[in-house]
Amino acid sequence: MVMEISFLSSLSCPEYQKQAFLQFKSSVLAKIAHSLNSSEYSHKLQSWNSSSDCCGWDFVECSTDHTSNNSTSRVVTILYLSELFWDLSPQPREESSMLAPFFHIRSLEELHISHNNIQGEILGDGLANLSNLVHLGMHENNLSGSIPPHLFH
Repeated sequence: MVMEISFLSSLSCPEYQKQAFLQFKSSVLAKIAHSLNSSEYSHKLQSWNSSSDCCGWDFVECSTDHTSNNSTSRVVTILYLSELFWDLSPQPREESSMLAPFFHIRSLEELHISHNNIQGEILGDGLANLSNLVHLGMHENNLSGSIPPHLFH
C-alpha cells in the first residue's frame, strides 16, 4: 500500500506548478467577485483546488517530465485559458500581470489566453522564461509591447 501511494504522488504535477495555478485562481476570483456571473466563473475553475492533482484539472494538460531522471513524474505542458472570461457580464478588463504566476512553469509548451480582454503590456521578461513554449495563442486581447524574439526559434 505504501508503494502505491508513493507511485501515485509521483504522477502528480509539481507542487510549485499547482501553487501557481491556485495563486492565479485566487487573484482572478477576487477581481471578478462583483461580476453578475461570478458564480459561473467559479464553477469553471472548481476543479482547481489544493486537494487534487493539477494534471486532472480542467483547462490543464500534463505530460511525462522528460528532463527528470524520474520517468514517472509529470509536468504541465498545455494551459487552455481561452475565453475564460468571455461569458461574464460585464466582461472584466484583466491586467496582463494576472499571467505572472504562469511564467515560472517552464515546462509549458502551449499557452492559450485568447478572447479574455486582457490589457496592458506584454510581460516579455515573463514570457522569456517559458523556454519550451511552441504555441502562444493571445489574440482578441488588448496587449501592447513585443514578444521576446527567442520564442520564435
